[in-house]
Order: sequence, then C-alpha cells, then structure tokens
Amino acid sequence: MAVLVSASAFFLALSPAAATPLSPPTEAQIVVKIDKDQYNLGDIMVVSGEVKSIVTNIPLTIQIFDPDNNLVHVEQILVATDGRFSLPIKIEGPLWNLPGTYSLVVQYGFKHVSAIVTFQFEQADIPTEGVFNVKDLSSGQNFDLNYTITGSQVESMIIDKQDIALDIQIDSKNPGMIHIKIPRLLLDAKKSSNADESFLVFVNGDEITSFKETSSDYGYRVLDIPIVSGDSKIEIIGTTVIPEFENASSLILVLAVGLVTIFTVLMKTRINLKILNL
Repeated sequence: MAVLVSASAFFLALSPAAATPLSPPTEAQIVVKIDKDQYNLGDIMVVSGEVKSIVTNIPLTIQIFDPDNNLVHVEQILVATDGRFSLPIKIEGPLWNLPGTYSLVVQYGFKHVSAIVTFQFEQADIPTEGVFNVKDLSSGQNFDLNYTITGSQVESMIIDKQDIALDIQIDSKNPGMIHIKIPRLLLDAKKSSNADESFLVFVNGDEITSFKETSSDYGYRVLDIPIVSGDSKIEIIGTTVIPEFENASSLILVLAVGLVTIFTVLMKTRINLKILNL
C-alpha cells in the first residue's frame, strides 16, 4: 500500500512539469468593422480596418453577400502604408432587394487572410410610379410629369415662373430616390449656345450635386434625385420656363388673321373668275 501511495505521489509530482504549455493566441492578420449594425436603401456604410502584413501593390477586396449568398457589391482598394483602410459604400442598386442578414467579407492577398462582419438590411421600399398633372394658370396649358419614387410620397408639383423652377412637395419617411421626367416645354436649362445646361437642384433650401441626369432626349429631361428622411421640398431650377399666355395668344391671333386673309383672297379670286366667265 505504501508503494502505491509513493508511486502516485511520484506521478503527481511529475504531471505539472510534463504538461504542454498553452500557446498565446495568434493575432488576426486582418480586422474589419462597419459603423452600424443596420442599414437601409440610400444609407452610407463606412468600412474600416487594418492589415497586419502589407504586400506592395496587393489590393484589398471587399464583397457583400445577401441572405441567399448572392453577391450585391464588390470593389478593391489599396491599403495605406501603415496597413489601415477605410471606404464609404452607398447602399443602392437593384441587387439590394432582400431584407435580412448580409455578410461583408474582406480579403487581402491569399484567401486565408480574410475577415467577415454581418449586418442587417431592412426591407427595401417598393418604388411607386405616378403621374402628376401640372397646370399653368396664366397660359391654361397642362403637362403630365411621370415619376417613380421610393421612401416618400409626392404631395404636389407646381411651376414657379418667377424663379424658373419646378417645386415638388414630398412626404419623406425613409431614404430613397425620385426619378422624374420633365417636359422641356415646361422647364429646361440651356446655355447661350443652346446646348443643355445642368439644372440647379435644392432640397429643403440647400443645393445638392448628388443628383444625376439620365436618358434625356429632345422632348424630356430626366433626373434622379436622392432623398433622405425628413426631406419635404425639392426645387429644380432651369433657365427657360413655359411660355406666357400672352405669347400664345399672339401666335393664335396671327394664325387666325392669316387664315382670314387667305380665305378672303380665295373668295375674291372665285368671284373674279365667275365674272370673266359671264
């Protein structure tokens, strides 16, 4: 019995010395973070992080996948000399159409040097299509303005001849976009050479430059204007506006006088022919 106790004590004494020491945790080769846990259409996501081991001219790849693992965004950037990186990404485009948990994957060089972070994307607003009739009281002319809007509702559209502008009142609850088709006869922007000039766009009294003009033609100017929560007034300023009623009246009067003159000449000619035939 004494031998057994001594043997046990012997092995117990050796156990701590024979145990393998734990290795310190390995430092991650790349780290990434985003500024929020939840985003909606139109938001700006700020991606930042750091790479521990830098390889010259090797780009950093950022990919975003939806809940069904479909790729919705990808781009590459170069990291700074100290290994840090930062990039703003706008949440926009037709691929962002599923609510739920999205994954952002950052990869540097080899596939094993990567990091991942997840976030929630809210239900994208369904675009609303509409037609708003704008009537100019002084000329009596009517114009139909076709538009598509997300995140907001259009309450009114009026033409302001004094400011040469189209004023749009909206009720904005979420970030989104208004896509509007403006007839050139209603409002246009021209240079002295008669080439197209860019409109001035104000939202809630502040000028913005983030709008885009797309697919304009000889009859229409088409604008995409971003909207954020709380926006209530959009002002689109041009250089020419719908003609005054007096000008239209003068044109109608000239045409009427011309028609009467032609009719009178024809009647006199017919009478003279009859007299000659007698």
